[in-house]
Amino acid sequence: MNCCKEKKESLAAARRQEIIRACEELYEAVDYDAISIKEIAKSTSICRSNIYNYYETKEEIFLDILKKEYLLWMEDMKKLLEEDSLRSRSSYCRIIARTARHRPRLLKLISVHYVSIEKNCSLERLTDFKKSMEPFWNMFRESLTVYFPNSSSEKRETFILLAMSLVQGIYSMTSLSEKQLCAMKCANPGYTQPDFEDTFYQALYTLTSELL
Repeated sequence: MNCCKEKKESLAAARRQEIIRACEELYEAVDYDAISIKEIAKSTSICRSNIYNYYETKEEIFLDILKKEYLLWMEDMKKLLEEDSLRSRSSYCRIIARTARHRPRLLKLISVHYVSIEKNCSLERLTDFKKSMEPFWNMFRESLTVYFPNSSSEKRETFILLAMSLVQGIYSMTSLSEKQLCAMKCANPGYTQPDFEDTFYQALYTLTSELL
């Protein structure tokens, strides 16, 4: 009985991964609004009706992608923070900014589509997602305690909230479409698109002044 249950769970996990991979590939190729369960099914060995056994909406698939991306970012940050011999305010901000830059899919999702994703997911799925994010937030809290030992827990929580809010705004400013970039240059011929990592680093460095 246990063996059958394990096989069933293993198959379900494999199918979810196949669905997630197909959705990720589509997200790299077409606009978010053009992605549907029907289009995702075309890129898998799973028929459209069976996909609904695992996900009720495309947003629930993207919620799993968000979880995956957040946890990958967490691992990147954790590794570099542990290896950081400087343990300085500057090195902390640089590590956060640099590792964020290496997760463009996550940046785009939380900056452009996050509200739509959460709005179109069931309460159960959304609650599970929030719970699964605890390791990410705890890692953030622990790293702030190490780098800024004199800061209060209240200020650390505020830093995290503001830092994540900045990600959304800075990504939007530093990842313009060709049309947006053309419009900016027409309005201001000397315009140069800011760099995400450098801008995020500067913003984080300013924010950390409250933690000293």
